[in-house]
Amino acid sequence: MEAKSIYRAFLNVSVAIFGVTFTKKLDAKIRFHRNLNLKNPETLADKLCYMELYIEDELKSKCSDKYAVREYVVDKGLEDILVPLCAPVCSNASEIVYSALPNQFAMKATHGCAMNLICDNKSQIIEDEVIKLANKWLHEDYPRACIEPHYKKIPHRIIFEKFLQDADSIIDYKFHCFHGIPDFVLVCGNRVSGVQKRIYTLDWEPIDAMVGAEKGKYEFERPENLGRMIEISKTLAADFDFVRVDLYDINGKIYFGELTFSPASGVLPNFSEEFIAEKGRLLRIEL
Repeated sequence: MEAKSIYRAFLNVSVAIFGVTFTKKLDAKIRFHRNLNLKNPETLADKLCYMELYIEDELKSKCSDKYAVREYVVDKGLEDILVPLCAPVCSNASEIVYSALPNQFAMKATHGCAMNLICDNKSQIIEDEVIKLANKWLHEDYPRACIEPHYKKIPHRIIFEKFLQDADSIIDYKFHCFHGIPDFVLVCGNRVSGVQKRIYTLDWEPIDAMVGAEKGKYEFERPENLGRMIEISKTLAADFDFVRVDLYDINGKIYFGELTFSPASGVLPNFSEEFIAEKGRLLRIEL
């Protein structure tokens, strides 16, 4: 059994014996070396994890679904930023018609993170391996769903998106929004020499708040479409107390990535203690 599955089983047992609160705090300590205060949440990490465990939100579950969120984006009048689908959505691996797929595509599971396959040349991938991988994804829960419960309500499906060219040069703009208002953006890019990350204000002033292995000094140029991305983030964040809106800007064209409600399990291990304390004051929750 691989390490991820063993750890998942450990979390499930811990939830059954000690409860979800204890297990969430234990997971944060083991994986991220961060202490959570879920009794009197103050920092951004505390509050995101509290919301995850104790405040139910059906819309949050829908918008964490990589397929269902597309309807939400369309309803907001932003269909033009969706990455086009190149095959029907599948609930069973047997529904995948591999011969009908284009030579390049992105296969994703709709119910979690880190379940993505980027194919830039179909002839170099064995069909049976793709079907086997899709089947594996469909038959497993998101590994940490026991402590990120909004994932439990997402149907298990596979989608195929159009392959985005210049993948190595794609930059992710992750707008962190509080009560419908974008506040700061985490930028991820420069993949050729290893992913670099940097935090900026909406005026594109760098914020020195990254810690650990994620801390870097690489500077990203201010995108020409920054203003438009901020407006899109406002539109998509309007219904939520907190959400991270992920967008791409590829050759002047903005694409939607995803909506994320508990980034890094809500623990935010790569942000400094001072930063999450400061941003925690922006998030108002009812205890």
